[in-house]
Amino acid sequence: MRQHGFEPLEPYPGSDKRWLCRCPNGHQVHLRLTGVRTGKGCRLCATHGIDLAGPSKIYVITHGSWNAIKIGIGACTGYNSRLLQHERQGWQLHQAGDYTTGAAAYDVEQAVLNRLREAGLSPFLTKDIMPNGWSETCSADRVTADEIWAMVEEETQSTQEPYAPRVGGRPRAAFRFDADAAAAEMRACGYEPLVPYPGRTNATWPSRCMTCGHEGRPTFNAVRNAGQRCRVCRAKETQAKRAAATAPKADKVMRVAGLEPLEPYPGSGKPWRCRCTACGRETTPTYSNVNSGSSGCRSCALNSVDDERASAEMRAAGFEPLEPYPGRTTDPWRCCCSCGNEVRMRLSSVRSGTTGCKKCPRAGGRTDSAKAAAEARAAGFEPLEPYPGKTTDRWRCRCPCNMDVTLTLTSIRRGRTGCGKCS
Repeated sequence: MRQHGFEPLEPYPGSDKRWLCRCPNGHQVHLRLTGVRTGKGCRLCATHGIDLAGPSKIYVITHGSWNAIKIGIGACTGYNSRLLQHERQGWQLHQAGDYTTGAAAYDVEQAVLNRLREAGLSPFLTKDIMPNGWSETCSADRVTADEIWAMVEEETQSTQEPYAPRVGGRPRAAFRFDADAAAAEMRACGYEPLVPYPGRTNATWPSRCMTCGHEGRPTFNAVRNAGQRCRVCRAKETQAKRAAATAPKADKVMRVAGLEPLEPYPGSGKPWRCRCTACGRETTPTYSNVNSGSSGCRSCALNSVDDERASAEMRAAGFEPLEPYPGRTTDPWRCCCSCGNEVRMRLSSVRSGTTGCKKCPRAGGRTDSAKAAAEARAAGFEPLEPYPGKTTDRWRCRCPCNMDVTLTLTSIRRGRTGCGKCS
């Protein structure tokens, strides 16, 4: 023990039993000779794991979906705190208490766990469900969170705190690499450091990928030992491999749909320049749309036509185009109706059944011109122009008081029998 820097404070109890000793930094800790021989040291001086010499917490948390309760300890500070990790998994904090040292919190936690195990409450969750802390869980059907917290308070009152809190920050492991050597290794792995070496191999190091220029925050340890590469470069390589594997199938699907590819396969969701074998036009469908049942060629699907075909459809509906086809079926197109009226009609409206403008008489309507004029005369109005075609169109007539008015057949049917002066 003295060879490893520990001074025994009590007689030797046995190689595998706890032995009270003083570490080189003055901490009184219990060590086992077998552990010291394998490299273990003072837990209060450890540079990793739970900080037993610094402030800590004991917390009791619950999980409604798993019907479980857990007790744990930790500093609970920073983004990577254990309590925050549990909250991300759906745990809810029931109660927490502060302790001057993590060692005191650890003793209370172990005392509570011993009482639970003596009561027959074995770990409720498995390592597969909860990798970190599964052995400190209990079933909520056999014990409540309030009962566990009452045990924490009892053990806190009965347990003394023989541990003195550490003065200053927690010690860190010695640097294994100097700044220049670390930067040289990062450049050899394809990263250009943007800031000096942070001092620890597991600290994030802002760097720029020398291949694509993407700026990321890899760790020196991941780059050096695990061969971590730029995620943007990895994603591009994955997409390229996936595209190369899908290209033969995509080419076959497009040809079956009547499309001749004019360029290599760009990807499932990107426009692919092809030639339609039916109409001979170039089109840019996507493989995902064609694979899901789309025809691919908009011209063949009547979603896009040329000026000649669009003009023929408009003339068949009684409209003479006065300008070139605007390009889309929903764009207004200046035409001359068969009645001589100049209108702005859409090709989509013609395809849905429109065969005339507003002033054209509606063939097949509910009211013809003669019937509409008879209804107007029956109400006391003499038509001065032909019936406009719709009951809601304004119609110029003469009132019984010899006033010229504009009204609608709808208003006549609702009971109108005169103009403003008459009423």
